[in-house]
Amino acid sequence: MVSFENVSKFILSDISFCIPEGTAAGVIGPGGSGKTTLLRLACGLLACERGNVRTFSWDPVKKRRQIASAIGFFSSSYPLFREDSTIRSEFRRLCALYRLDRRGFREEYERLAASLGFKEYEEEEIRQLSLGQLRRAELATVLLDHLRLILLDEPTVGVDESGKEIFARLLQKKKEQGAAILIASENMTEIERVCDRLLLLDVGRLLYYGSRKRLMRRYAPVNEMEIAFCGMLPDMEDLPLIRYGIEHNRMKFRYDENVISALEIINHVAAQTEVTQMNIVRPGLEDVILMHRREAKT
Repeated sequence: MVSFENVSKFILSDISFCIPEGTAAGVIGPGGSGKTTLLRLACGLLACERGNVRTFSWDPVKKRRQIASAIGFFSSSYPLFREDSTIRSEFRRLCALYRLDRRGFREEYERLAASLGFKEYEEEEIRQLSLGQLRRAELATVLLDHLRLILLDEPTVGVDESGKEIFARLLQKKKEQGAAILIASENMTEIERVCDRLLLLDVGRLLYYGSRKRLMRRYAPVNEMEIAFCGMLPDMEDLPLIRYGIEHNRMKFRYDENVISALEIINHVAAQTEVTQMNIVRPGLEDVILMHRREAKT
């Protein structure tokens, strides 16, 4: 669906990856790492300086007109609707602009208006709406049935938690229907709700592309575990732990998942004493970015 081959543009350098249809990929990394540039290259708003970008197997700059009706691009940094218009009027304009089937478009609009909750204020002047109300309607523009590629740059800024959950469910449906989705966001909860794969960027370099599980094992493998037990004190000396401590009937561990699994630790303890409670704390995607930043500075 979308492929980059040794692409360079602005800060980006030698970026290569491929996102097939029916896949959602989250673009993560610190501010200024090239996330927005990546999205703009994918939809043809920018031309690469070196390498090749292919969207639906075409050059998105040269074939921009042909692929425009199948791509949805939304950035929270840029207004999508005219302030003196209404939501319903703006959707009618989009229908005419992309020459969509009016009946199908109308049915899809009504469904999205009900799902995202903007039906009740669709005829109000846009300048009178709150940011959250406006953003719900703007997000609906990238959920139309004809779109095969959805590109999102910090899409849910200003949206309440309920709206974020609804949007994530709708994106999941689009993915199941075969759409490819690229989301650039600093909201890691948003990324984890939808994305199958992750792209980690830093200073224009693609450090990682793949599953979340492999990313965590590579960049943040150290977990913490606490086990409460009732019975004899277990012997932990033979396990390759980073460290552990015991206080009363509780044991705390730090361990590297690449060396020993949580299940191995639990089985070792349970074989010697009765486990009454257990809690595991794993790093999040924010920790991956922070840890990599610290490593880069040292």
